[in-house]
Amino acid sequence: MKNLIIGLLVVAAGAGVFFLLKKKKDGTEPVIEIKKDLIIGKWKTDAQPGNDSTFKDYQYEFSKEGNIVRSLNDSTIADSVFYTWDKESNLEWKKNAADTTSVLYKVVQLTADSLQLLSKDSSVILFTRLK
Repeated sequence: MKNLIIGLLVVAAGAGVFFLLKKKKDGTEPVIEIKKDLIIGKWKTDAQPGNDSTFKDYQYEFSKEGNIVRSLNDSTIADSVFYTWDKESNLEWKKNAADTTSVLYKVVQLTADSLQLLSKDSSVILFTRLK
């Protein structure tokens, strides 16, 4: 009888620890709701300390179809890339839709006027909407 009670206590303690650790692990990072359609339109970014230099002096036009047309400030089209959203609402930039390699950017903020991305090397890229 003692062994049965001890065994049940050990199982109950193990289950309690399991659920406590699972709850802490699941609750560590808050889920941010992103309205993905706000990205559609024309954006610009300026060189800022720590910014990824590949974004400097360009304008970006995000389309509903997943294309990004990048142009210089003098309206000369530089190139075009493709973007998709992943399950965690991060942006994946690809050379084309079929490309298997991509650059992943975490969306820190997306509002009607600003877009803030965080790159893999922790560089912050701030976009502002063109009017």
